[in-house]
Formats: sequence, structure tokens, C-alpha cells
Amino acid sequence: MFMAKIQCKKIHLVFFLQLVFLLSLTSPLVQGTNPYGDVDKMDQALELALHSVTDSDESFEVIFQLQSQVSTEDLNRINQLGAVHLNDAKLINGGLLEATPDVIRELSTWNRVKYLELNRELDFFYLPPEWGGDPTDPSVLMHETTHVVRATDAWHRAIIDADGNVQFDLDNAFTEWDGDGTAVVDLDTGVDSGHPDFDYLEPWTGEKVIYSAKWNGVWVETRNSDTSSGHGTHVGGTIAGNGDASAGRRAGVAKGGQMVALGTGDGASIFAAEQGLEWTYEHSIPTQNTYHIRVVSNSWGTDGDYDPNGAIATITDKLTFDNGVAVIFAASNSGGSGGGGECSGDLRTNVYANTPSAISVAALTHDGTQVTSFSSRGCMNQQHTWPDVGAPGRDIWATAPRGTAIDASTRTQGDLYYMAISGTSMATPHVGGMAGVILDIAPSLGVADYHREDHDEGDSLVGGDGTAAYGQFEDWDTGNYSRVHELELILELTARYEGMANSCEDGNADDACNDIPAECYRSATGQCHDWRIGHGLTDVDAAVALARTLQLMRDQDGDGFVDHPEYTVWDAFEIYESMMVETSIPVNTDRVSHSWKGDWNHFNNGATGAVYYTEDSHYVWIPNGTTQLEARFVPTEFDLDTAQGGALQLEIDLGEDGSNDAQGACSRVSDAWICDLDVESSHWNTWAHFDVVGQAVTFLGILNDPEFFESRIPYTVDVTLTLDLSSPVDISIEQRPDFYSDLDPAEPSNDYDSDYDGMLTFTRPVYDQQAVASLIEPKVTEPTDDEDGFFSALGNLFSDYLGASSFFFLFVVFTAVGIGYLVRSRRLDEPKLLVESSIEAELIED
Repeated sequence: MFMAKIQCKKIHLVFFLQLVFLLSLTSPLVQGTNPYGDVDKMDQALELALHSVTDSDESFEVIFQLQSQVSTEDLNRINQLGAVHLNDAKLINGGLLEATPDVIRELSTWNRVKYLELNRELDFFYLPPEWGGDPTDPSVLMHETTHVVRATDAWHRAIIDADGNVQFDLDNAFTEWDGDGTAVVDLDTGVDSGHPDFDYLEPWTGEKVIYSAKWNGVWVETRNSDTSSGHGTHVGGTIAGNGDASAGRRAGVAKGGQMVALGTGDGASIFAAEQGLEWTYEHSIPTQNTYHIRVVSNSWGTDGDYDPNGAIATITDKLTFDNGVAVIFAASNSGGSGGGGECSGDLRTNVYANTPSAISVAALTHDGTQVTSFSSRGCMNQQHTWPDVGAPGRDIWATAPRGTAIDASTRTQGDLYYMAISGTSMATPHVGGMAGVILDIAPSLGVADYHREDHDEGDSLVGGDGTAAYGQFEDWDTGNYSRVHELELILELTARYEGMANSCEDGNADDACNDIPAECYRSATGQCHDWRIGHGLTDVDAAVALARTLQLMRDQDGDGFVDHPEYTVWDAFEIYESMMVETSIPVNTDRVSHSWKGDWNHFNNGATGAVYYTEDSHYVWIPNGTTQLEARFVPTEFDLDTAQGGALQLEIDLGEDGSNDAQGACSRVSDAWICDLDVESSHWNTWAHFDVVGQAVTFLGILNDPEFFESRIPYTVDVTLTLDLSSPVDISIEQRPDFYSDLDPAEPSNDYDSDYDGMLTFTRPVYDQQAVASLIEPKVTEPTDDEDGFFSALGNLFSDYLGASSFFFLFVVFTAVGIGYLVRSRRLDEPKLLVESSIEAELIED
């Protein structure tokens, strides 16, 4: 009996000790002594790193966030605990520190700490050659994908203002919307702005890249911020390169826009990227945004589910909600199928792309008809992991860096100025360029308070009852964090999905690609949406029309200020298609023109068997009635800074029959060559081919730019066509699939007579703003629940839940009576302390 009591006491003691141990892990009252730390304040990567560490002296870099602004006392506390403070991150009330596992665990229990995450290297989502990164068809080029996303259609449209007037530039050319006036941040490995397509001068002065810097603990301005990878240089060309090295042939989506190049440095980390987003935030504050920075394109990340506490997600929200900046992320290159492992811990999409306020981009084939084999599928049972839209990401030709890892792997492609690589990294800058074009003409776009990211809570759209996977957020429909940028909603509503369901590129054995039903899954937009391609292929042309329609609704007097914020994307969606029409535009002139600029180098001298060759052919449409072609060619052949000299000539082939029709037809006038050619009727309705050839030498080029050191001669070409208007002439240009070219009205010739007014017309697509302006109706806003008032809501409550409400009412009455009795009893039983008081009152007279 005695031994049994002892045994019982031992059991009780063991139970008690186990209980104390459990309480030490779980009770918030003793977190300060918890040796395992507070894992609720750690991201999964940090938790796993601490769990697997074998050396207690090993240190980790950790991004920390505090509950409020970091103070001197906070930094002293961090140092006292044994951590080393490395850098600040003011926008997230934190910074970067280095510490051992034990110190990190102790930091996590500090009540000032909000969140800790492991600072680790980022992935850049492109495919190296051994993973299928070489172009499958060398003929597929960058300028083709600008056609695929219909950027060229948007550039080509003439613009009719709200009063019905066609808009012209100062040189009489049709005004076009190409992004000029809005800057896109290329946050990546940097950009080699010495490339001819980026026109970098001094900081904040260039026409294309207006600022370039590399992260080295601080942002250091430099022309070449992409010194090791080359990834960011290629991305930048797709966003907004001007195509100078190819005579405009390989321009980016926002060909007229500006760009900021931020390089996250060698071995780019999460903290470096966070600092790039902080830089973007500080330079895009609405009242201080001199260069109209409205977009940041991010072709990097790591796979995983949305982490609302993470540094990148936090600042993505701030950029979107505070500054109206569109934050765009690549969906990742991890393939998958959308089912199975992707929904049970092996999520393939980019954790940062899964942030609701970010725009997630899937990679499609070069022609935009299929999802690529490598593009990450989201989990089919969780919509917030699905890409939002898709863009071409296979075999994308764009600007090539020099002296970098990617450059070394693509030299065999035979072009020193452009290269072709694949990845969601290559799809994302297409959308970055689109965003620049769209926000330039619709600056009122910001966060959509009236629309939220798609999300499966409990039940999923695809799997049904109780199958929702990953993060569950009960306040998704009411919280601040789930809102999206209006740009995202516009891209989703105008994307092209038809024919793309279950359309997959070969090469992904995991994906049978047969699980989208005939009646597609529809998102909150009402449009088709799936875990492979999002809402489908982005359409710049339609998105520009929708965005501009909304801008006209909000700024009806055109003064640049929003007078009617009550209009939403949904309102514009009802009428925007009326803006996209074709019309005939009469012009009072007998001349039309086309101009371009380029940057010649000896690799442009034709495919003559040389190892390296950059195509710089340019084309001009010759319409009916053309009698004369005049070309003014101005090369800058001598440069003192590089001790360069050269001699260039312009070749012109009318009708593309292989002959040089400019031979003997050009004369030198000062620094320009003037070519004057007669045009025969056999050349009408054909393309004239232009090429620049010559020789040059430089002695100091390598001192000016160690990468692009060869002879390079910038030039301009202005072509003017004179037409015979004895009979009416109508110009309509069908774009070449391998090029973009246009014709514009020009000053009339000396022989022009007013009798010819109206004899020349342009039949072309237009953005007719007058058409949609006439359809705008005053919006009657319905009162919200808040406006209805408390008693109205109370009345609705009683009418909807009569029995329960009556019971609750009686409960409140009896409770009030009871409390009243107690208060009265207290007043009777307790003595009162009388104090003097002064009471002022005013008499309100009728």
C-alpha cells in the first residue's frame, strides 16, 4: 500500500513536470524564458533553419520587424542580446540583423518584435540552356511578342479627344500612347545602361533609363548596375527598350516610356529586394513623384504561399494602397499540374506573386496560345495561388548584356546586342511595360476598394466542400489586405482566354492538361480563370481602352484632377469597347512621313557570314499615288570623347527586289545625306527596305565603356513621301508580323493647293474618346449600411430574426433593471463625497 502511494506520487510528479514544460512553451506569460522561441513570429524558412542547425555558433541574417518605429533603445536592446544590427528598413519598422540561433529565439520572445524572416538568396525565373532556355526557332524575335500582346495595335491607333478632334504632335504626326511620361522600375539584377537601347546619360536626364543604381549596403548610382548576371538587362529591354541597336526593330512594350534600373547586387537577397521596394516607395509618393514612377516589375522570388507578415508582402501592400503603384511578380518556373502535391505542401507559385495586391504573371508560349511547360501552376483548390494573367515567356529576344553569366551562355545565338531566353521572368516585363503604357494615360488608377483577390475559404471553387487549401483568412472579404490594384482588374477583364483552356506546351509530364471543364471556372470578374494561365493572354490594346474610359469618367473636364471618384472599372467596362473603332481621317497635305533613330555598329553590316550579326533593317510603307521619296540621313560619325571616326551610307530598296535604289541618288549636305528617289507605280502598296552600312574605328571606346566598346554611330532617318492627289488617296497599313512601322501626315509640299484639301485620308484604328464620353451618365450612388444608420440596421435585425431579437431585447431589459437595482443599492449603502463643481450652460433661443 505504501509503495503504491509512492508510485502514485511519482506519476503525479511526472504529470506535473510535463504540464509545466508544456506551459513554458505555450503560455505568453513565460515566453521570455522559452528556449524554443516564438515560432508564430518566424517565417517558415527561419523556423526550419533553426530546427536543422547543428552548430550553435552559426549565425543567420534575419529581417526583423518591430511593432512600431525602431528607436535607439530598440537598437541597444538588439545589441545587448548579442545580435549585430546591419541595416535599416524604415518602411516596415525594422531592418537586417545577424545573430546566432539562441539569440534569434530570444529575440522572437521580445514583445517589441512583430516578425522575423530568414534573409536568403532570391531565384530569378529564367531557364538556362540546359533546361530548354535556347530558342527553339531562331526566327522568333522580340518584336513578334509585342504583336502577340497587341502593344503594336495600341501604338498604331490614332487618338480622338473628347471634343472629337484628332490629336497630333508638334511635327504633325499622329499622337500615340506608348508610355512616354511614366517610369517603370526594373527591380532585378540591374541593367547595363551602356546598351544602345537604354540611352543613359547623367542621372535623371536620359530619355530611356533615367536612373541606374546597384545595392551595396546603400544604393550606388552607376551606368552598369548588372555586372554579374545579365538577367535584369534582358528584362529591361522587354519593358521599355527603344530598340536603337536594331533601328527600332526590337523595341519593348512601353517603347516610349522611361525606366529606373535597380540592381539588387551579386547574390541578391530578400533584404536587397526589400530595399529596392523601399526606394520605389520613397520615389513614388504621389505629391513628390516627379518622374511619375507608377510600376515596379519583379522577375524574382521563391515558391510558397502568401505570407501576410513578410517584409515583401508588407511593402507591396504599402506601394499599392498608399502610392497606387502596380507591383508585378513572376509566377515562378516550377511547373507542376495544379493538383496533388501542389495542394499539400508543394506549392509551386511564387510566394510574393501570391500577395493579393500583387499581379502574378504566368509564362505562355511565344505566340501566346499555350501555357509553357515550366510555368508554375497554382493549387487548383486555392484561387489566391493562381496566376492573374499570362504573357509570352518562351524564346523572348531582348537586350543582351556583356560580360555576364547569361551572356556567356547565349553567345552561340550569334547576336551581341540581343539574346533569347525563356522563363516567367521574360513574361513578367511584358506586363510591366503594359502597366507603364496604361498608367500613363489613366493616372487615376489605384487600389480597387470594391474588388478583392479570388480566394477559397473552407470550400474551393474546384474541389468543392471543405477542400480549400493553404492560408485561410476569415476576414478576406472585409480586410484591407485582400484588395487589388485597379490595373489588375483591367488586365483580367480584357485578357483573352478563348481556346486556351487545357492548352499546354509539351514537356511537362506532371500535367495531363485535361481538367478544365467545357464551362470554365470563373473568377469574381465573371471571366474564365484557371491555375495555369490565370485569366489568359494580356491584351494591351483593350486594356488601354478600358483604362482610358475610366479616366474620362473620373476627369470629365480633362484638367488632370479626379472630379468623380465614384466611377469604377465596372462602370467603364460597360462602355469601353465603343472607344475602339476604325475611321477615315482626312488631312490637308500631299506628304506623309516616317522617322526613326538607331545606333549603328559594324555588327549591323548584313549577314555576310560573320560570327555575330544584329538585324537593323527598317521598313516604310509606300501607298498608292506616291511619286517621290526623300530620305534625310544624319549620322554622328565623329566623336572626340571616344576618338571615333566613321563613314556611313543609307541603302534603300524599293519593292524589296534586292537592289540599292539609293545608289547615286544621295548627296551630302553638311552633316546629312539627302536621298531623292522617284517612285514608280509598281512600288505602290509595297514595303521599302532601308539599311545602314559603313565602317568606323574608335581608339578610346574601351575607356568610355568596357563592355560596349566597339565603334557605335548614332543616327536619325526622316523619310518623306510626296503623293499625287489628282485622285483621292486612302492610306491603310497592315502591319508586318516581324516589324512595326507607321506613316504620319507631314507638312505639304510647295506645290500643294487648297483644292486638294480632303483628298488624302488615313483609314486606321482609333481610340475615339468622344464616343465613350457621350455615353457617360451621372452615377447615382446607393447609401451604404453605415449611411442607413443604427436604428435602420436594428430594425432590419428585428425583422429578419424576430424570435432571437425579442429574446435578446428582453434579456437586455432585465439586465438593465438588475444593474439599476444594484446601482441604487450601492448609492443607498455607500456615503457620498460632495465636491464643488461649476456647471456652465447656454440657453438656446428659438
